[in-house]
Amino acid sequence: MAVPVALEIFWVACKAVLKVFIIASVGCWARKNGLLNAETAKTLSKINGVVFLPCLLFTTLGKSVSAKSLRDVWLLPLAAACNIAMGALFGNILIRALRVPRAFKGPAIAASAFGNSLAMPVVLITAIVRTGRVGNVVFTPEDEAAAFVYVGAYMTTLTVLMWTIGPPWMASSKTPSYDDGDGDGGGREMMRAIEAGVGVGGGVSGGAAGSAEGARAEGKGGGGGGGGGVVRSESAVELLGMDGGGSEDDDAVAVASSLSAPAPPKPKPRASRTSRALAALRPAANANVFASLLGIAVGLVTPVRDTLFETDGALYVLGDALNIMAGAAIPQVIVILGAELADGPDHATCSRDAAVGVGMIRLAALPAINVGLCLALKAALPPAAVPASAVFWLVFLIEGGTPTANNMMLQVQMFGTSDAAGGIATCLFYQYAMAPVMLTASISLFLHLI
Repeated sequence: MAVPVALEIFWVACKAVLKVFIIASVGCWARKNGLLNAETAKTLSKINGVVFLPCLLFTTLGKSVSAKSLRDVWLLPLAAACNIAMGALFGNILIRALRVPRAFKGPAIAASAFGNSLAMPVVLITAIVRTGRVGNVVFTPEDEAAAFVYVGAYMTTLTVLMWTIGPPWMASSKTPSYDDGDGDGGGREMMRAIEAGVGVGGGVSGGAAGSAEGARAEGKGGGGGGGGGVVRSESAVELLGMDGGGSEDDDAVAVASSLSAPAPPKPKPRASRTSRALAALRPAANANVFASLLGIAVGLVTPVRDTLFETDGALYVLGDALNIMAGAAIPQVIVILGAELADGPDHATCSRDAAVGVGMIRLAALPAINVGLCLALKAALPPAAVPASAVFWLVFLIEGGTPTANNMMLQVQMFGTSDAAGGIATCLFYQYAMAPVMLTASISLFLHLI
């Protein structure tokens, strides 16, 4: 039985990944034919980030979240927070070990921390549950409905954290980099340039002043001390339009004044720690966070939820329109991903080792941690506190072992740089190449455990 089950799960995983590649190929074709250039892709990302994705988050959470579901699945929000924290920890270790460029450090951590919590889990879990029996586990039609509630509960926490912490990580790729290897972020390099400029100005004015002093001395020999500045003074006199009609003293002093370096500007007062923290978190105040919170609020208030999402509700037309727009979010993100990969992986910002490293974090390290966490919870918690549903634990485990969220591509387009976007696309490219084998192995282990 083990071999057929493994082959069955392998085929399910392959179908999920194949769907992604089919949709991404549309973006690749569009880029190759000039229909989707970099600027157009960025514009589409912004539209997705403020319209289609908020609609998806609002409708999904609004329809699936309820007070009962949140009470019954309290472990899933904790699992989401744990997965994000461990992914970020491993991402930090990775960027230090591989000396990831400054412009990709924040995005690499985000790619390690946030997994695909909706599109791929829904495809995988639905395909598994609909088989009815997988090994010794039997799934029922009720399990499929419950799976959406569990996915929604996990996604609630992950989405809010993703759109709160993720944008500042992506925005860090815009920080100017003048690093000359001494780790000060370029401060010393800039000071050297400033000091060099001041030195040149001082030399010119000093030479001109020396000429003036020499003119005051008795005889021609007195001007020897300013010889180095006389040539500059004569050239400057011509450039300034002086015809020599005035005294040598006046001309030399005028040149010295004109060539003196301007006084350096007064340094701006350093922003307070609170101001810097608020500036770093400003990208977190975005439409997706608001849509997620609003969806949770609507889901918790049953009359409002029914008004929007029940066919006889007074605002059903509005809810249905939002649901239709939500359907464009995931395909559009994947099309943009395909456009980014049209020329193959971009190793300018993200090296092959870094991309594979992020993939190993998402597809190997985190699944292993989730297996350990699952076994520890079942052993430590009283039986009444441990959900008995097999589909609950299937969602728990699969959510912790998916590739990087496609929304990372959207976030980096909205808040990061084009170089960082190429790095995120490269991470996704390698992970989807690794997924058929590694994701299949993980799911086979998960089904064995539950």
